[in-house]
Amino acid sequence: MSADSAFARHTRPELARLLRAMHLDVTYRAGRGDHLTLELPDGDGDGAAGAGEQVLDLVGGAGSSLFGHNHPALVEVARGCFDEQIPFNAQGSVRPGAAELARRLSETVGATTGADYVVTLGCTGADAVEAAVKHATVAHRRHLGALQEEFETLLRRVRRDGTADVPCASGPAAGRPCAEVLDEALDRIAALRRTDPVFVSLRNAFHGKTAAAGTLTHGGNVPEDLHVPGPRHRRLNDWTPDAVVTALDAELVQVHSVTPDADGVPHSAVLHLSPVAACFAEPIQGESGVHEVPAETLAALRELADRHGAALVFDEIQCGMGRTGTFLASEPSGVAADYYLLSKSLGGGLAKVSAMLVAEDRYVPEFGRHHTSTFADDDFSSRIATAALDLALSWRERITEVGTLLRDRLAEVAGRWPDAVAEVRGRGLLLGVEFRLPNPESGMLREVLDSESLGYLIAGRILHTHRIRVIPTLSAPATVRVQPSALLGPAEVDRVAAAFDEVAGLLSRGDYATLMEHLAVPPRGGWQPPQHVPLPRRDRPALSAAARPDGVPRVAFLANLDVPTTLWSMAPELAGWSDRQCTAALDRIQGELDPFEVVRHRITSEEGRTVEVVMIAVPFTAAQANAALRAGQGGWLRRSVLDGVELAVSLGAGVIGLGGHTSIVTNAARDVVENDVRVTSGNSLTAACAYDLLRLTLAEAGAGERRVGLVGGIGNIGAVMAELVAPHCESLVLVGRPGSGRRLSVVADRLGGLTDVSVADDLDALRDCPIVVSATNSSDPVIAPHHLGRDQKVLVCDLAVPGDVHPAVAGLSNVTLVSGGRIQLPGVQTPRFPGITLPPGILYSCLAETILLGFEPTTPSPSYGGLTSAGVLAARDLAVRHGFHPARIVSDDVSVRPWVDDQLSTAFEEDIR
Repeated sequence: MSADSAFARHTRPELARLLRAMHLDVTYRAGRGDHLTLELPDGDGDGAAGAGEQVLDLVGGAGSSLFGHNHPALVEVARGCFDEQIPFNAQGSVRPGAAELARRLSETVGATTGADYVVTLGCTGADAVEAAVKHATVAHRRHLGALQEEFETLLRRVRRDGTADVPCASGPAAGRPCAEVLDEALDRIAALRRTDPVFVSLRNAFHGKTAAAGTLTHGGNVPEDLHVPGPRHRRLNDWTPDAVVTALDAELVQVHSVTPDADGVPHSAVLHLSPVAACFAEPIQGESGVHEVPAETLAALRELADRHGAALVFDEIQCGMGRTGTFLASEPSGVAADYYLLSKSLGGGLAKVSAMLVAEDRYVPEFGRHHTSTFADDDFSSRIATAALDLALSWRERITEVGTLLRDRLAEVAGRWPDAVAEVRGRGLLLGVEFRLPNPESGMLREVLDSESLGYLIAGRILHTHRIRVIPTLSAPATVRVQPSALLGPAEVDRVAAAFDEVAGLLSRGDYATLMEHLAVPPRGGWQPPQHVPLPRRDRPALSAAARPDGVPRVAFLANLDVPTTLWSMAPELAGWSDRQCTAALDRIQGELDPFEVVRHRITSEEGRTVEVVMIAVPFTAAQANAALRAGQGGWLRRSVLDGVELAVSLGAGVIGLGGHTSIVTNAARDVVENDVRVTSGNSLTAACAYDLLRLTLAEAGAGERRVGLVGGIGNIGAVMAELVAPHCESLVLVGRPGSGRRLSVVADRLGGLTDVSVADDLDALRDCPIVVSATNSSDPVIAPHHLGRDQKVLVCDLAVPGDVHPAVAGLSNVTLVSGGRIQLPGVQTPRFPGITLPPGILYSCLAETILLGFEPTTPSPSYGGLTSAGVLAARDLAVRHGFHPARIVSDDVSVRPWVDDQLSTAFEEDIR
């Protein structure tokens, strides 16, 4: 199994599919300085297999590689640890490396704040956040416990001294007996101790993905059920200072204390207690798009924490350690926190290490004894982190200079392309470039270039065109992070600016074909379908026809992409792509797109009734559907269609039609369960059109010419066509692929007595048939020229979409090829439905049946579930009532002028009468 396939199946399936879709599924085999070596598979680039290309890395582990990859000074420290054979596991002993790192961190942070710190080491940033939540919880509990003990002692004293019933002489509890006041205070303290503490974080915060850290994180793009229960939490959406300071006043609990004066006279006073244990903030919010928290807001958080007796925690995991030019990103604000959290660059890009610094006067002494970790405090990570600390302190001026140059150059790009780049934000070497969402003409590209995908598409373009590595920020994917190492030089800054300039120019000009051309490369490795996540059904808006101002009923027609080149009509912006590019791009993004609205049109019947039809694309091709079905991945296909149904219902559709494979993968629409919406596969009208054509042809044929070969008799349409046509022909041959004979025999047995029926599992049996009907679900043609007779005239009626007949058949002089299941609209209506390449005014029958049901709100669907002969005749009746006529065309190419067979249409109507 390849690394790509193993990663997709056994490591991170969803992430693997996203990387594959955006062509970020690459492997790096080495890293040095500012560059990674890209592993090139066979056939890529100019090098041989195993060769690599250098990629400038602006990601660096989301800020971890401030000193580049494998910095020589840090590698030397690591190598020295190995040479000395220092123990990695020496718990329960004094660790010199950990002690030195903790001392140095306390001194470095204390140089700014004036405080001393106790340091708890861990392995990851989330470790540090969890430790901070835990420590603040313990400190909060102990504070309340100490207060309760103090009040209990005071209560015992007044009872011992005989002053329990003496009223307080002054204060808010004046006139009330001392014991009563103290009992009430103890009740409130006890109630507060029974309540879980509250933690505060800011809007758009990111503090990690573990339980407590995830609760503090504002994960707008994370599925709701991935947020597991954590501590009680309040999020501050309003950052204005007054709002921050008073945000949790409602949480304050007022208690009265009692203090005797020198003469023993008791007086009362007010204490305000709070369930708030800690307030968390990132001085610069990296994952939300690199937004700096204003100094006034940080100062207000300090006041809020003090107001509630809570700890103020600055999460500097990404923005600290010198990345912004000062060791702490919070330094310019002048605000000091009680806890500081560091990680990422602390490990120098080599070690997995984090640190929680707690001001010494707030530290819970027993915390370090009981909060332990197997892999924390190791000398290996600590020594590397101490060396990284030295580098960070010595590189501060360089970081400021390089960061200023880089930001200025990116700001020039933003100024040149203001319609593409919204803003450049950040300080030092923590920058973010926010792109504006484009507005392509086509619904498909609006889906591809949405807020969740744009940054990844840009990252793919920059990687494959400019060999520069960037990725979006996690919570704001339209913002591309720029977090290089301090090794970046002026030449690299120019290169970065040029890459962003090129992408911004493409977006500004709407050149999406070029922007996305890196997706049009065949993907590597196996593909795993997305797993369905059952979520509560969304509330559906009341968009019924009666609720709309014009009262026009709305129907929705769902269709998959029949062939990859449907992209040319679904997304005209990609018209320059080749067939190969279309196929590769659709294979690459398979499973990543949601169903999307393509177009809306209004259609009027001969009776003057009007319906609005909304076309919705379900983004998989016929070939992908067949491959998925063979691989046992039908659940993904069905879910995709049901998502399209959900979209249709939310748009107020009263009828939903399923075209192409959307009907097949939902078991002839049986899997679509809607109580207020009629659902149709449209197959009845498709069969009706073919039935009338064949019935007329057979009626005019002479003896020996009424032999019909039917391909696809196992399928629903094919089986009903066999039933309808059998009484009108002399003999019927049910033809299938090798191995289909047994199932075809079941169909033949049902037709016993109607005509002479035989079964063949070789398509060569069609050579003796003057009339051929085909209705398979194949994504590729199944009937080739050599399957048909050459010494007689042959009528071929192809009901499949995409067609079952090879294009070469149309060139045979003795063959008349009719694409069945086409309907002519009444009058001169010529709506254009992208992806449907029929001549103007002609629709597929499945779409026409959907529209027809929209004209008649009470008529039941004739094509829900298995097709029946009665349903086919009902569909004919419906079409005639509204002036929809069958169209006989010899090609779906728009260059061929359509024509409606008058004799066929007349027979269609007369048969109904």
